[in-house]
Amino acid sequence: MVSCWLRHRNQDLPLGTKIRRQFQILGSALALLLLCSTSSFLISAGASAASTPKPKSSPTAKKKPAKKKPAEKPAKKTTKKTTKKKPAPRKISKPIPSPSPKWPPKGFKAVDGVYISTPKSEQELVGVLSAKTTLLSEIQACDKRVCAVVYVASKSKCNWWEVQSIVIGRYADVLGNLRTLAGTSKAREIKTIILISKEPVESYAEILNMRAFCRSDKRDGKVPSNTFTPNPELAPTPSATPSPAPTADPSPAATPAAS
Repeated sequence: MVSCWLRHRNQDLPLGTKIRRQFQILGSALALLLLCSTSSFLISAGASAASTPKPKSSPTAKKKPAKKKPAEKPAKKTTKKTTKKKPAPRKISKPIPSPSPKWPPKGFKAVDGVYISTPKSEQELVGVLSAKTTLLSEIQACDKRVCAVVYVASKSKCNWWEVQSIVIGRYADVLGNLRTLAGTSKAREIKTIILISKEPVESYAEILNMRAFCRSDKRDGKVPSNTFTPNPELAPTPSATPSPAPTADPSPAATPAAS
């Protein structure tokens, strides 16, 4: 296109002017071409620069300074007034009345309104004696002597009690009679009486055939007491005492005759 334009302009000019004009036109064309190339280069460079996104700087979260909690005020100590409680009055428990014993007592033998029985087991006897502290002194005597225990009761009050029994030896021979006296008792009260013999425990003797009597008359002995009367048939018979042997009197000495 440039060459066609130069041909049309050079047809009317002289040769030297034509040559000089051609060089001018060529130089301006080159300058224009150079200008166009540099502008296009700058445009393309700008477009490429615009097309590449710049890394955006992410906003850094600024740490907010932690708010300090206001210091809690120490709680005020509330001093409660200590009121001394008055001790509650103690309740005095009323004694529970013991149930009235069944009458007539179970397991007792009755004779003329008087009831008598013996312990059924050692456990029962221990329970009864442990509750009767007044019998401790009498129980201690049974460590060395043969004893027996009886329960007695009566419909009416008894001023004192009399218990009669016999003492039997190892071979069923009657060693003697035992009479035991005991204190008073109320009506329908079960009373425990200990019978104490003089026989040692090693003799294997027994106390049998107990009979009880509720007495209201004047007492004729000490309470408590045990009196043993030996069997007269077992008493040894006294042996005859030998008579002294006669002794010979010495003869009188002979006196010399007188001369």
